Amino acid sequence: MARKPPPERVSENVLFLASSAVANAPLLKRLTVWLLERLIEVCLLGGLFAYLVSLSAKDPTLTLRNAFSAFWVYGSVVAVVLFLNGYYVTTALFGVIWRGTRAWIYPAITLFLFVLHTHIIFMYAGPDITPEVRAMQLPFAFGGSGIVSLCAFAGSRVLAKWTSVPFEPNAYLNALGVIVLLFGLSNAAHFLRPVVGNTAFRAYGLPFAFYREGGFVREWVWKPGEFLWIGIAADLAIVAVSILLLGRMLFAVRSEH
Repeated sequence: MARKPPPERVSENVLFLASSAVANAPLLKRLTVWLLERLIEVCLLGGLFAYLVSLSAKDPTLTLRNAFSAFWVYGSVVAVVLFLNGYYVTTALFGVIWRGTRAWIYPAITLFLFVLHTHIIFMYAGPDITPEVRAMQLPFAFGGSGIVSLCAFAGSRVLAKWTSVPFEPNAYLNALGVIVLLFGLSNAAHFLRPVVGNTAFRAYGLPFAFYREGGFVREWVWKPGEFLWIGIAADLAIVAVSILLLGRMLFAVRSEH
């Protein structure tokens, strides 16, 4: 006959299962809210892209009404381009895995990520896009940043009302979010800095340059842009050390309180 476990062990198992259920429930709800945010976001971005296309199109048959009637087509195009550029991976990192408890943090991060990915998309497209499409970059970035931040803010409100389990990430995840945000903001400002003189072989990246634009050598030989792997390794090392130091500091401050 099997021996019954002692009451202490039973109570420990019950507490472990209950804590596991509590820990998994917010993750599933955050994933659901994140998917809903992306669905609404794609529809609105499709409408914005359709509106910009109708303004820049020289074909008189492409009216604003016709463009909006096919907003789902434009939304699908935007979604595919953003997916290939890694936008949904970065938003999932901050929207599902790490999501700050303050209402403004996640919308601000989402806004920054959208502007950064939009700039990277147009930068990599380079001469392959027409001047009409390039002229859409600024209005699409401004309008899209408002759309994604509003969707993120609305999703945070829905998530706060839906779940009753407080979610507080550990100190090192907090440090990860802060350092990545600061690193991204500084590099976004560096990417968007005013152009002075020729842009050939222009370096991007802080604190160390990790990409250099291409340019013409001897005025007729084109040299493509390249990643600077030494700079990438140095930046990753600095980010990792910063996360470790800030995480330890936050952990020490939390332990004192």
